[in-house]
Formats: sequence, C-alpha cells, structure tokens
Amino acid sequence: MRQSISVQRRPPANLRQEDLPLFESALQAQFERNSPVMIKNALILQDTVLAPGEFKFYSDFTHRSNLGLPQFSKRIGNCVLKAWRKIPKGIWIIDEWSPNYFHWLTDCLPRLWEGLKWDATAPIVLPDSYSKLAFVRESIQSLGTDVIFYRSSENLWVDQMILTARTASFPNFNEPLTLFTQKRLRKEPQKPPFRKVYFTRKSASKRKVINELDLELMLIKRNFEIISADELSFESQIQLMSETEVLIGLHGAALTNMIFLPSGSKVIEFRNAKDPNSHCYFNLASALQIPYYYTLNEADQEDSVIADFTINIPQLQSVLDQIS
Repeated sequence: MRQSISVQRRPPANLRQEDLPLFESALQAQFERNSPVMIKNALILQDTVLAPGEFKFYSDFTHRSNLGLPQFSKRIGNCVLKAWRKIPKGIWIIDEWSPNYFHWLTDCLPRLWEGLKWDATAPIVLPDSYSKLAFVRESIQSLGTDVIFYRSSENLWVDQMILTARTASFPNFNEPLTLFTQKRLRKEPQKPPFRKVYFTRKSASKRKVINELDLELMLIKRNFEIISADELSFESQIQLMSETEVLIGLHGAALTNMIFLPSGSKVIEFRNAKDPNSHCYFNLASALQIPYYYTLNEADQEDSVIADFTINIPQLQSVLDQIS
C-alpha cells in the first residue's frame, strides 16, 4: 500500500525577498511512500529481504532503488554456502544510506517507531558492521531497544519480519515521526538554554570554512563555543543541545543535532549561495518546528556536499543581532 503525504513549510525566519527563489521549491512538497508490511518466514540474504512464499525480493524497502535480476542472482549465489540462523522475529529499518549519522537519526529511527507499533518487543535486525558505529550502539542503548546483529557469513531465517519502508523521500521528512524522535531522545533542560554553539568542521577533509579563524574570533566575542561534534559521544551531543539556545553550522551531519534542541532554540545554517537545492536542514528544522535562519556564502563550487565556504561574516553578524 502506498501512502501520499503533503508538507507545507514556513519560510526561513530571516528570509529576504531577493532570496525567495532559493527556497521556493522547498516551501511545499508532496511524496508517496510504502507502508510497512509483515512477512512470515522471511529470508535475509546479505542486505535484502526475500519472501520465499511469494518468491519476491523487497528491495524497494531495503535499498534506495529497486535491484534488478543480476543483483538478485548475485546475492543468491553469494548466500548459497553461508550458514543459517533462525530468529523468531525482527524489524528491518535500513538501506545503503543508513550507516550515516544524519540518515540513522532521520530515516532509520522513524522507521523503527513504525516497526515497534507492530510489535513493541521485536528486536532491530542489523548487519554486524553497524555494531562498530558508536552512534548506532549508543542510540539503541539509550532507547532500550533490543538488537540482533548478523554476520556477513550467515543468512537469517525470520519467522515474523516487520519490514519498514522509508517514511519520506529525501530530502523530506515524515513530520509526526520526526517529532517523535525528538520526543524520545532529547533531554528536557533543567534551566533555560544558555549556550551558543558553532559546530566547526576544521578537522574535516571536505566542506570546510576558508575564513575559519576570522569566523571563530567573531563568534567567540559573541560568547559562542567552538565545538567539533566528532569529538563528542552521542549522549554528550544530546546533553549539549539540551543547553543550547543558538546552533550554527555548515551543511553537514552535525546540524542533525538540532533534533535535540529544546523548544524556543534557533538554528542558523551557512548556505551555499550557488546551491538552490540543498534543503535537507531547512526541511528538518521545519519538521521539528524550530526557527530556521540562514546566511548566503561564497563557495568554491555549486555542490554543497563537497564545497569549501567563505562565510559572509557581516551577514552573520546581522542575523545574530536580529535574534539576540
């Protein structure tokens, strides 16, 4: 069964009329998605799910796009000699984008909520490689959800498999389920949020700020903390966000931490002036009902995923004056 979803988004809080063309395409969206299904006697072969009774691969649930016959044949061939393990039940929540902080929090956890509606005691089923990802281990532990990791040398037979689908097409979000992620994971602040945080990427290999020193000096004068999210545990990032009133960052996974911000906090994203398409963090802020601000900055190329930025510091100062 396919579900149709429509989304209406408010413009950025500091939208200038001349910048409207950059955001216009994101202010409303409509998309379809698959509803979860329950499969009896499912087989997990490598990275996809086979319902042998139907002789059907559910690759549109396990991959970003459907696999073809050559890919299915290869998986069957690779799995013929592997050992088998049988488990009574499990929930599938991943695709090939999932071993990524942003996609784990915004794609996988919403799928988990739907799976747990079917069976609150069912474990997540994940490849063993996920056990090596700290944010996966720590978030599962925080939620108190059971997990079964399976090795690449084995196939799984699952008596009852809850097969979830992506709850929204990228870069959209299923707003009720995104808000539920926020509800389950964020900490309620013990006092009004007081911290101002800039997530730096100066140790990253790409998507860096060219004038980082000038930016940091200005932010420090305004009582911002300069923090590298990569150096924090999952729990520490949640705690930090619970105390944060203003979060600033480049397009990047660290901005996903806005999920943990308390009510009333604000987000500022450094946007690429050449890129009218990278709306995922604007869309996420909208789904979370967080006031979203932006600055437009020069970048060395249009693709924000790999571009380096020169931050427009006067424009940022103007935005900070506006929200202070």
